[in-house]
Amino acid sequence: MHAPPCHQVTLARNDIAHVQQCAACECVSIHLGTTTVRVDPLALEALWVVLGEAAATVYAQRNAELGSSRGLA
Repeated sequence: MHAPPCHQVTLARNDIAHVQQCAACECVSIHLGTTTVRVDPLALEALWVVLGEAAATVYAQRNAELGSSRGLA
């Protein structure tokens, strides 16, 4: 028995990434340039959390560096 063909629906898009979800199997495809990562919805949520943590760390480090270069740290 064959799986139904995927029908991709765009969830979000910008200059960096394009995120789609298959209406049939719910698999989420994250397109970054020529690379595509496919994950299930639970893995997408876990990825969202870890990317948020990473972005917050980068932001904090950048602000700390700016503060120390201005003599604010």
